[in-house]
Amino acid sequence: MSGPNDDMEMEKIAEDELSKLQRQFRVMEIDRATVTSSAQPTLRMQRNIIRTLSAELEKIMMELKLTRSTSNILENARTREKLIALLKEHEKCSAEVREHRDTINELNFLVKQVQKEIKTLKSKGSSYDKEYAYNLTNQNMAVQLENRLDTAMKKFNTVNCGNYKLRLEIDCLLRDRQFFNVTWRNQIKRLMEGKAQILELVEQTISTYEQREEWCAKLDALREKAAMDYRKHCLEVRELQRQLDHSMKLEEFLRTKGTVRLTAADAKAEARRLEQQEQEIRTYNNYVNVLDAIKEYTGEKELERLTQEFTRREEENYALFNYVNELHAELKSLADSVTSLRTAIDDERAKHQAKLYKQQDSIESLRSAFEQRREQSVSAAAACTRSQDTLSTLLKRVQDLAQSSDCDSLPLLKLLGKSFDINTTNARLYIKSLEKKIAEMVNLIKVDEALQRHMEGKERTPPPARRARRAPPPSPRPPRALLGHA
Repeated sequence: MSGPNDDMEMEKIAEDELSKLQRQFRVMEIDRATVTSSAQPTLRMQRNIIRTLSAELEKIMMELKLTRSTSNILENARTREKLIALLKEHEKCSAEVREHRDTINELNFLVKQVQKEIKTLKSKGSSYDKEYAYNLTNQNMAVQLENRLDTAMKKFNTVNCGNYKLRLEIDCLLRDRQFFNVTWRNQIKRLMEGKAQILELVEQTISTYEQREEWCAKLDALREKAAMDYRKHCLEVRELQRQLDHSMKLEEFLRTKGTVRLTAADAKAEARRLEQQEQEIRTYNNYVNVLDAIKEYTGEKELERLTQEFTRREEENYALFNYVNELHAELKSLADSVTSLRTAIDDERAKHQAKLYKQQDSIESLRSAFEQRREQSVSAAAACTRSQDTLSTLLKRVQDLAQSSDCDSLPLLKLLGKSFDINTTNARLYIKSLEKKIAEMVNLIKVDEALQRHMEGKERTPPPARRARRAPPPSPRPPRALLGHA
């Protein structure tokens, strides 16, 4: 009897150890799956980096091969020859430029000499010539100062234009920065919310794992208690079977040793005992039949192995029941997370739709503003073209008037090598020449009127000796040649 019990206890210990190892293996599988899932994005990122680096390495190697090829070497040689030729041409052009600059300097020196001679000639002339030269120098100085002012204003306008463009670019960059900051804050907020959700999921997982460990410990304790109760029950059944065998043997011994006179009460008791014994025999036979049917169904003849198989199947069923409960709880949690994710997706979709509507409204407003600006630019361009046409007609008329009046500045332009076509840069020179010509004509008219009045006065009061009348003094009008050269 002790040998099968020891074998059963050893098998029970082995089964417990096997179940514990299976549980540990399942836990290790879950841990491995979590670690693999957490490390998978990092591995994917590293694979992408390795792929890009390998592609860049292949590209660099291909470029090295191409640079070392004969066609590239010939191309480099041709490029070097071209650069040498261009350098020679640059040196030649720079030498020509230096020569032209030298000639320009000589011409400027000669012009200065001519101006000095003109000044000396003017200083030798009459007082009217000096005053005219002084006015001419003042006008030249005024023209030079106006030209300097014009260039300074042009530079100032270009600087203002550049500043306006820089301001527009800075405004665009500030708007882009504001949009980026808003997007960055939204992304940081979403990241923090995701981290909070991940922390909550981790805490829920840790609490679930701790509850599972606690329940597993309770299940192990219950299994150990059930095993101890089973052993105690087996010992009690053996003790009762021994007592029953002892009592049966004693009863048979006493029945065989002597005959006992039976009374009516004893007869009833004996009948009740026999009936109870028959009932127990029927029950025993029923149990034996059921046990035989179970043995026939399972194909196992030994009772201890049958009980072991029954307990193992019970433990498996209980484990499957616990596993099904765990799966049900996990499915419930997943369904809750799916519901929350769907609500979050709906919220994000609503936010995206609102953002799209807002962007469409802003696009419509910008389009309307763009159309208005386009219309304004078209009207401004039309006004600019009209003003340019008007300006060109005015300049053409000023040029015609200057050419018809034979202004003094036209020979100067011819000496400087400039064209007679009027533009915005030399319009002031034409206008100043016209003003000067008009002033000269007015002065001549005044001098003629004064001479005419003087002659009329002389005619009214003739001198006593008309025959000895002297010739009229010459007109203070400057000679035509000096005016032309001036």
